[in-house]
Amino acid sequence: MGVGNAVMSLLAGRSWQVASQAAAQRLDPLEFPAIVTLSGGDVGLRPMEAGDRTRMLSYANALPPHDLLFLRRDITQPDVVDEWIHDIEADRYLTILALKDDEIVGYATVAGDGLSWTRHVAELRILVNPSMRGQLLGRLLTEQAFALARERGVRKMIAQMTTDQHAAMRVFGHMGFEKEARLRNQLIDRDGQLHDLQIMSLDVDEFRAKVDLMAVSAQHELV
Repeated sequence: MGVGNAVMSLLAGRSWQVASQAAAQRLDPLEFPAIVTLSGGDVGLRPMEAGDRTRMLSYANALPPHDLLFLRRDITQPDVVDEWIHDIEADRYLTILALKDDEIVGYATVAGDGLSWTRHVAELRILVNPSMRGQLLGRLLTEQAFALARERGVRKMIAQMTTDQHAAMRVFGHMGFEKEARLRNQLIDRDGQLHDLQIMSLDVDEFRAKVDLMAVSAQHELV
């Protein structure tokens, strides 16, 4: 087979999709603190620390009510933010903040549950200020959280969202996450309304095996 045909074959069907997903995954996180230029200007990225308590409370209390509906924790409450910081200091959580003019505009968290039999699993949690949406900050934070989780030896990653959060599902799907389960009426919002929960997951070892197999196949096709 000629080079042109081999390339076309490689880009066809599932191989093209896996290649695109692999390209969306950063193998190594940025060196923090980092400055990234987006369409809306420069954004700083760095790990969250205890000194960010007041800053996080200000950020949370300025969010639209809808953005707070489905958060795992009510981060408008000081004691809840204190628990979050405790989880970070205990190395159960790792949170990367996005800051603009020294104010939080988004964050990404790699969250473990602290249990020995699920120590290989981490959940990725992302939240972006409405003023920064559409500027690829959500994707940047997701990629960084993914890279940090891999660096910490995580072998399975999950993301949870309501079934109407289509943008979030697209971002995670772009990185290779697949829908694993849909739990009916699993969530209840502040108004007492029930919502379905969508769980997406990615098996890191299985996905990298697909990428490696694809690379070997490509080499054989191009010889």
